[in-house]
Amino acid sequence: MKNNLAIIIVTYNGSTWIKKCLASVFRNDPTQGGYDVILIDNASHDGTADIVEKEFPPVAVIRSSKNLGFVGGNNLGIKEALRHQYEYILMLNQDTEVVSDFFSEIIKVAVLDHVGIVQGMLVLGDERSLTNNAGNALHYLGFGFVKQYGEPVERWASREPFEIGYASGAALLVKREVLEHIGVLDEKFFMYHEDLDLCWRAKLAGYRVMLAPKAIVYHYYEFNRNKEMFYWTERNRWAVLLQNYSAKSLILLSPMLAATELMMLVYSVMSGWLGKKLKSYVWILAHLPQIFAQHRRVQLSRTVSDKRIFKTMDATFTMAGINNPIITRVLNSLFTVYFAIIRII
Repeated sequence: MKNNLAIIIVTYNGSTWIKKCLASVFRNDPTQGGYDVILIDNASHDGTADIVEKEFPPVAVIRSSKNLGFVGGNNLGIKEALRHQYEYILMLNQDTEVVSDFFSEIIKVAVLDHVGIVQGMLVLGDERSLTNNAGNALHYLGFGFVKQYGEPVERWASREPFEIGYASGAALLVKREVLEHIGVLDEKFFMYHEDLDLCWRAKLAGYRVMLAPKAIVYHYYEFNRNKEMFYWTERNRWAVLLQNYSAKSLILLSPMLAATELMMLVYSVMSGWLGKKLKSYVWILAHLPQIFAQHRRVQLSRTVSDKRIFKTMDATFTMAGINNPIITRVLNSLFTVYFAIIRII
């Protein structure tokens, strides 16, 4: 096992998807240097690992005795790939299918100057004329969201690769040199915002994060909005902010962060998620030593200022399906003005 590209697929009860996913992988055109597949099964109880070992013998299957989450599972595969010195490591969701030239197209972008991370063009698996994710937006207050959802794919067919806020972990390629420089995924997160954090750290180290419009991957995406998701995203959002911003930026942003936090508390009460929001505070307080230790590591190794990172961030919320005039007009105006002032300072 040693080619140029390692494909990491984490499975959890993925018997519905995994055969389609792996079949599409092995239909792919060989990249220069070839590729290997490493599959980490997060203690599935539906026979996912057995299916893979029986029907796809070339796949290296690593069985975890417990569910390590998206982050822990991927890190298990990433560390194995780093041990074997692959040049490129691709994280791929179990509920995806890649087109026949996906690997060659995404690597074409990865070899461009100063590129460290590349996302493939995620297209809705059940509506293949529409986009799922053409790069995530990174809001300066730590929120991550998809702007280009449900848009005609044909609009993107002629686009050249471009920089994005951060890449989705559903189809994320990262160079080995980047991981050796900034480290692997942060296992405190377990799931949600781990891709945002990785891309932010890569940018601080001077790497570009790009979208490859011609590297098409079909994603059988189902939006999941529940109270547990609110807990994970809110606690991890604060961890990302505290770890990656400089102390000066955190001080300058503190009035808007405080105001936004008050709004999130009100929202959590109105939506019945207050318990999850308070639980996220407990987690942050309990993990402050680890968060501050990571903050020191990030700040010591960074080569890029926050002012430069601001250029790749969003000041407004422009998520698909958000039509609330309070958000689209009032709050976005306030966020934009404040961000403009901070960037000048």
